[in-house]
Amino acid sequence: MRTNQKALIDIYILDILGEYASKEKPITQAKVQELLAEQPYEISISRNSLAEYICALRNAGYILGKRGIYRKGYFDDHELRLLIDGVLFGQHIPKEAAQELIKKLKNMSKQGLKNRIRHVHYLEALNRTENRNLYDMIDSIDEAIQTGCQIKVDRCRYNEFGQRIRLKDEYILHPYYLVTDKSQYYLICLMEKNGQLITELLNLRVDRFLSVEILKNKQARSIREIPKYKDGFQLDEYMKEHVYMVSGKTVHIVMKVKKSHIGDFIDWYGRDYKIVESDDREVTIRFEGNDNALKYWALQYNSIATVLEPQSLVNMIREETERLVQKYS
Repeated sequence: MRTNQKALIDIYILDILGEYASKEKPITQAKVQELLAEQPYEISISRNSLAEYICALRNAGYILGKRGIYRKGYFDDHELRLLIDGVLFGQHIPKEAAQELIKKLKNMSKQGLKNRIRHVHYLEALNRTENRNLYDMIDSIDEAIQTGCQIKVDRCRYNEFGQRIRLKDEYILHPYYLVTDKSQYYLICLMEKNGQLITELLNLRVDRFLSVEILKNKQARSIREIPKYKDGFQLDEYMKEHVYMVSGKTVHIVMKVKKSHIGDFIDWYGRDYKIVESDDREVTIRFEGNDNALKYWALQYNSIATVLEPQSLVNMIREETERLVQKYS
């Protein structure tokens, strides 16, 4: 054994285990000895000496296993699958970035996942963002939130040819939270449009921004200046109320739902509701929600749910239904 290689044996063993072993497919000490003797290492080492290195690495927490050994990783194969699926179906991730991320995640478990990741061909078919500046803008927004600064953004819309068209208005935002919902990034913020402040929180798609500029000399308004949130803001409650990430006001809602489909309601709004009355077929529940979001939800699930209160929301749903009847008559 060459002297200058002796100090690197620990590293070589870890390299070999990272390349050839996994929790599902550990390798033996004899296999490690065999691989060390091959290129590019070309190291001859006795079984006893190798056992000492492996024992030291095991005691230090770098490798696991007894009869067969493998390198301890940050994620096991099941966790890596979840991460890869998250990247695969994350429409906010551009295709090229998704391909590179999936490649890196697969390489963290070469033996276990190299040839067993399904559905990767979906990358071509899924509708993904074309906004190449997305992550740079997210970094800028995150910095603005951390420092409490306003931001100036250029916003866009799509024309009939699927091209992004810059909006001419001036938009100054007071950013509070970045969230993801249904594979899209949203910024929860206050907005000044052409100098006029809109006094309710808005949820804006980040991929509809073309650029973000931090206004370092302008402090964002505190979210506590909004009357509804003067005592504090709970993000989890806000997200439950805004299931479609649309703007609107929070109201007390009474709704009748078929018992056999209460799970559809729970999937969207959770279990934070009170039962008002119940019979064999239906249950009447009371909860708080965003009126605009609930309008769309009630239209989508009209066959299983009926909104009873408040009357303002009932009127919104009736007007939308009448508009649809006229449109499709």
